[in-house]
Amino acid sequence: MDPITNIVKGDSIEFECSLGENITGWKIRAELYSSISIKKATANISGGSDTQIKITDAINGIFSIYIDAGETTDFDRESNIEIEVEDTEGKKWTVKQARIEFLPEKIKWDAIS
Repeated sequence: MDPITNIVKGDSIEFECSLGENITGWKIRAELYSSISIKKATANISGGSDTQIKITDAINGIFSIYIDAGETTDFDRESNIEIEVEDTEGKKWTVKQARIEFLPEKIKWDAIS
């Protein structure tokens, strides 16, 4: 499986995903991890929200995962992402596992005066 590349530490990132089937009422979780970890979830999961994982077209299975700039700064150069779904019957499965290769951050906005 090819890694996800050209993502710079300190940048906001958004992954658009498509499962190609109706995901109305489904729960979606994602975890970005290396030596640290952040978790994202849909609004129908305790602690989740549409700003973390937003289902943009449930009928066609399209959703996006948003990771804020401040959350990507401290990840290892080689990190991982895993996305898991749960359908309305409670069946759960992993739909994506991938390695992410972060590029070093060069510009730090808070350092500019």
